[in-house]
Amino acid sequence: MKIILVAPRSITNHKISANERFRFDYAFWNFYMPLMSLGHDVHFFDTSLYGNEELRSKVAEFEPELLFCVMTGSQLYCPQEPWKAIKEQTDKGEIKTFNWFCDDSWRFETFSKIVCKAFTHCSTPEKRFIAKYKDIGYDNIIYAPWCANSELYSTLNCQKTRALSFIGSLRGDRKSYLDRLEKENWSVFSPDDSSFEDMIWAYASSHIGLNFSKNSTGEGTQMKARMFEVPASKAVLLTEYTEDLENCFDIGSEILTFTNEDELMDNIKILKDRDILDSIAQKGHERFLKDHDSKVRLKYVLGEVMG
Repeated sequence: MKIILVAPRSITNHKISANERFRFDYAFWNFYMPLMSLGHDVHFFDTSLYGNEELRSKVAEFEPELLFCVMTGSQLYCPQEPWKAIKEQTDKGEIKTFNWFCDDSWRFETFSKIVCKAFTHCSTPEKRFIAKYKDIGYDNIIYAPWCANSELYSTLNCQKTRALSFIGSLRGDRKSYLDRLEKENWSVFSPDDSSFEDMIWAYASSHIGLNFSKNSTGEGTQMKARMFEVPASKAVLLTEYTEDLENCFDIGSEILTFTNEDELMDNIKILKDRDILDSIAQKGHERFLKDHDSKVRLKYVLGEVMG
């Protein structure tokens, strides 16, 4: 299939600040590369650089069957996002247009429900939002949680030299959790500035990958890519609980969850029982490969979109 992937190749500020290094964004590693591995003819249209006129030209030149979009609505990272050109293709009906929504837990009211009708199909990472889309009259909504590219995350086979790793910013109450771990003498590997490659290595070389689920507003929790990246890297996922996790993993045997500091500390004790730790890591990785590898997820999504 001929696909134009309409997404930011990078959301770093390298074009604004010379001090910030360039990094490929999630879509490059986990959509573009797997789509190519699946045998599709894919052009990556970088929305951090280009806009409507360039997309119109690329559609005319490339003649795709699908526009696979990851739209941000961000004037900072993608100031020329080609909304008009996408809507034109949707209205023409000659090719399918699909958007992968990322943050419905906090952006449904202000973003997703406003722009979803610009696409023939969309996906949501949280099952409970299917009903919300249908309530506003949008029926072509697909449940598609996050995923990860096993060809990258699952191939390192390095030794587990660390107990715990956390990759992410220290916003909200995350520092409080990490301080509690440090106070009780649990060492957490948490570098200040990590590339994609650094992140994969950190998780692959750790027994446990720690994830916090509160969204960027601090008002609730959400499904995140980390919940799939950690099991993909063959580490145990220890994540702050959020609704919808049960639809993706068996809690207790495939992943571990917590809702407060005391629950986190109780779960950390599993590091003292290597047999149980290894069992959860293996079962979590097997579940990831079966249901959440990028190629598995993308095959399903493309089947739903293209019929």
